[in-house]
Amino acid sequence: MQTNKLIADLFKYNTGYLIKHLTEIDKSRLFIRPNYNLNPIIWIFGHIIVSRGGLVEILGEDSQTDNMVCFFSSGTVPLNDPSEYPHIDELMSKFRNLNAQLVRIIIEGGESLLVKQAWGEHDTLGKHLISGYIHESYHIGQISYLFKFTSNPLSRTTRFNYKTKRKNSTSKILLDSLKSVLTVK
Repeated sequence: MQTNKLIADLFKYNTGYLIKHLTEIDKSRLFIRPNYNLNPIIWIFGHIIVSRGGLVEILGEDSQTDNMVCFFSSGTVPLNDPSEYPHIDELMSKFRNLNAQLVRIIIEGGESLLVKQAWGEHDTLGKHLISGYIHESYHIGQISYLFKFTSNPLSRTTRFNYKTKRKNSTSKILLDSLKSVLTVK
């Protein structure tokens, strides 16, 4: 199998995976930020779309994602009002269209597309594609984590609340003694 077809299949897989999981999620969970350092699922998904749009543009076609850059580019701050974002159905439609466009370009370009000189961070189009794939796969991992995080109570997703059955160690005995002395009753 040709390398360009394998790369196209990787992007198809990412698209299928994301669309499947985003159609299953309760739409209210798209905007949850577990803490101020984490972006909500909607922002990460939009960022993937803008990044994929950048790949389409590097390959020489218009991605029509210019209206999304102000929301989802690196360095933008997630908005607190969900009504300010494009609707998730609009984003999924845009993602599907970008996927079809990207896959078509990669397949039609053949393996010679991958070795063409490019501008920007990488010197060939193939390197841009692989870097873009790795970048979006990283963000898909974030979405998967947040998907699980928002669907389970915190007590079931971390070990912090689990009771442990450990034997008392000298350190634990000492710390417990200090804690009992220093605790105000």
